[in-house]
Amino acid sequence: MTALRLLAVFVACLSDAVGFLFAPTTHQLLQQRNVHQLLQQRNVHQLLQQRNVQQRNVQERNVHFFQLFEGGRIDKLDSTNKPNPNNYNVDYETASKHWTVSVQSDNNAIRAAGVPFMDSSSKDYFVDDETFVVARSGGLGMELLELAGGRADSVGMTIVQKVVEGGNAERAGIIAGDSIASIAVGKALEKMECRDFDATVEAIGRLPEGPEKPAVVDVKRMRRWPKVKVQVEYPKSQCAEGVDNVRTLDLFAGENLQRALLTRGIVLDDPNQRKCDFCGKPACYVRVMGGKQLLSPMTQTEELLFSQRPRERLSCKTVVGFNMQEGEVKLKVNLSQH
Repeated sequence: MTALRLLAVFVACLSDAVGFLFAPTTHQLLQQRNVHQLLQQRNVHQLLQQRNVQQRNVQERNVHFFQLFEGGRIDKLDSTNKPNPNNYNVDYETASKHWTVSVQSDNNAIRAAGVPFMDSSSKDYFVDDETFVVARSGGLGMELLELAGGRADSVGMTIVQKVVEGGNAERAGIIAGDSIASIAVGKALEKMECRDFDATVEAIGRLPEGPEKPAVVDVKRMRRWPKVKVQVEYPKSQCAEGVDNVRTLDLFAGENLQRALLTRGIVLDDPNQRKCDFCGKPACYVRVMGGKQLLSPMTQTEELLFSQRPRERLSCKTVVGFNMQEGEVKLKVNLSQH
């Protein structure tokens, strides 16, 4: 009997030893898990690639061409909904009211410190750069107006007051309210940004004569900032009885979503949510209920993170009014609250 027990114990021990020898180690298990995760990531990446190809095909089928009658140019816009920037042009009265001259104190990649530049006096408008090729046969076809001048250094503001109907400037695309930054004819270049009327006219007069070569005209153009109306919905549990849990905000196109919400007084309070790996805030997550096309595309991290929740976004990584679009967006915040 004792021998049988000893034999049973020996077989059990031998079985455990064999099992131990052939059982996967912790390192092997981790390797298997990593391989499994890698395969999952590859599958997700393949799905993303397939979807991108499908989206690209749709975009190619939906390419639109818009004729800009002012300059006889054709701008190609696709289904990313990038609008024509001329939709945000302002009239002459608005431009002349908000033009101003600014000077920066520090050097940057754009300009040196102390160099005056044309600027907008209102945050609702911005200054854009446009370049036009203008024929010179029969004259440029525009009238200039001095808004500010009289300084000894000739610094001032001169803008286009009027373009001659059917003239060279109008056909090229220049509009009333533009400010001429420079004109080039061949290798000759005359800069005239922030110059008074006399200095501007003198600079134009120094250009080579003759209508053979057209003029390349750089202008500063004032445009209004496109805005996005954002409807923010709080969980009802976070609002007192009788208080509306929805707020509507006007955000400028190009603003970071999280920063814009906070500066407009939106309370992002969601302690039960996991913290965002980028900004460290647990209330970073928002759910987009409408107007998704007005937001910047998801990053690859967001694609993987929200593969099962495609409506959600990281507010710290999202830009509203992507591609300078206007429209309405609907959001829910503090998602883990009810």
